[in-house]
Amino acid sequence: MAHKKLLYKNPEVDLRNKYPKWMEIGVVVALGVVTILFYSFKDFKSSYKLEKLDISIENVDIPQTEQFQRPPPPARPSIPIESEDEDIPDDLTIEETEVDFSESLENLPPPEEDEPIVPFFALSEKPEVVRQSKPEYPELARKAGIEGRVTVKVLINTQGDVEKVEIVKGHPMLDDAAVESAKKWKFKPGKQRDRTVKVWMNIPIDFKLKR
Repeated sequence: MAHKKLLYKNPEVDLRNKYPKWMEIGVVVALGVVTILFYSFKDFKSSYKLEKLDISIENVDIPQTEQFQRPPPPARPSIPIESEDEDIPDDLTIEETEVDFSESLENLPPPEEDEPIVPFFALSEKPEVVRQSKPEYPELARKAGIEGRVTVKVLINTQGDVEKVEIVKGHPMLDDAAVESAKKWKFKPGKQRDRTVKVWMNIPIDFKLKR
């Protein structure tokens, strides 16, 4: 059986044992170099000089703001309205009227009630035309050669007179003349159960030029 020969490294040539020593030497050298550089450049002088700024602060007294109230708007002037009655005298005095509030309300006359307007289909007797009024042809429509039919709706009262007129279908240049003509028509009033009533009725008004 062969004997194994053990080999051992010489401690003097083992680099691992010298690592701490060389580390310490390196740190000391580095500190020395840093110290030399620090003391060599400790007096640093810059060529740039800061300029002094002359700043003056002035106190200004600001007056207190005053609030002015706006004057009220002037009163709107009253607009006179022309009366439809031309027979009003210049010097008109309204007489004083005394009202006795102690008077019993039972002695007062009953208020007048408006007559009801009955639908046309509910009449037992329809209104009949008694008198027609021929419309006056508008001059502008005559010159423009405009013809046509205007349908108006009239409110016939219990006396057979026309109270109101409304345009159902027409022409802007003929409507006014048709309304004025319809106001002059006369009817036999309509009846409901032998009683004359108010009723709306449509009537046509034709405008034709003579050829």
